[in-house]
Amino acid sequence: MSHVSYFSVCYHVCSSCLTMLPFKPYSEQIAHCIQHDDSLNPILAITAMRYEEPIASALRTLKFREGIYYAPILSFMMYKALQSTALTFDAVVPVPLSKQRLLMRGYNQAEILAEPISRRLDIPMLSQSLCRPRNTNQQSRFRDPLRRAQNITGAFEVPEDQCVDELRILLVDDVLTTGYTLHEAASTLLKSGASCVVALTAASRRIL
Repeated sequence: MSHVSYFSVCYHVCSSCLTMLPFKPYSEQIAHCIQHDDSLNPILAITAMRYEEPIASALRTLKFREGIYYAPILSFMMYKALQSTALTFDAVVPVPLSKQRLLMRGYNQAEILAEPISRRLDIPMLSQSLCRPRNTNQQSRFRDPLRRAQNITGAFEVPEDQCVDELRILLVDDVLTTGYTLHEAASTLLKSGASCVVALTAASRRIL
């Protein structure tokens, strides 16, 4: 069954609308994030769609305008992209927000996307295993990749009461832009003992 016919049946979305979605062909769904730490290898990233309309608007609405009604179909698109690989995981970890941003927004869009994926994979979602103690500026404010890297460096940590030793972790976020946020989050998990980390996003701004 094609993407279009599947989503028409399961999510009651008309096939005309679905044909406009910028699905990535399988050959474009897997790429490496930017490497910016010489001590670690590049992080494998899987992304379901290109960051184009109408998905771009849906993701902005999910992130900034309480559009959580978009989460089920976006999450399932991510799951279908993951299914095209033979990768297996022990846990799902959403990219966290800082406490300040979480209070302002009221929810973490990455966690909302990650929860249905963890259920479908029948593995736990470890939403407390990675935190963001430093309230960084929004990455979208910076066009310069170097500024993005500086902004996010050291932003994440694994709390002392959490253990990720030897876990194969699926790291979930909404959008891959430069890859700095995902790489910094993955690097933190790897340095804390995770055996491998693969990133999964709904869409990518990068040409992969």
